[in-house]
Amino acid sequence: MMIENDRIMMHPLEETDFDAFQRMRQSKRIYRYEPSYLPELQGAPETAFRRIQALDLERDRQWVLGIYEKAAPELLTGLGEFYDYKPCGSVISIGYRLMEAYWGRGIAGNCVSAMLQYLRDHTAIQMVTAHVIPENQASSRLLLRNGFEHRLTKLENWGNPGDPQPRIAELYTFDLVR
Repeated sequence: MMIENDRIMMHPLEETDFDAFQRMRQSKRIYRYEPSYLPELQGAPETAFRRIQALDLERDRQWVLGIYEKAAPELLTGLGEFYDYKPCGSVISIGYRLMEAYWGRGIAGNCVSAMLQYLRDHTAIQMVTAHVIPENQASSRLLLRNGFEHRLTKLENWGNPGDPQPRIAELYTFDLVR
């Protein structure tokens, strides 16, 4: 399965992505705004990599794909995620994280756009959500530019070590118009 637009493509991780995946996973800057329970952070790198490759949206309610620029399709630039899929409620959440070398180049915006188009064209999803902590202002601005609306601010447990208290997170929503 492939998701794409003019600039990027997203597909399941390939064996050749493992080294880049491991470098990404080790970056404290990439994951400073992310929950500690993300699938790529669970267990040894090889175990996490295999688990991500095996995720199925219908079975696992989650799907993590590699993000690649069409100009360099062999280079993993980040991960895009569909999660918390509720088919009976027609709701899903999305997330994305990029290798630092690709920040500020429009890739995340292209990823969000491609994910929304995929959901519009291939699913019955009606509501898309994204969760962002307030410190991640770049992600908040990106979601707003892509048609999301800030709905509420709430406490969420992101499971980060040394942070036993729930964190403040902002919930953004996108209504898919059919």
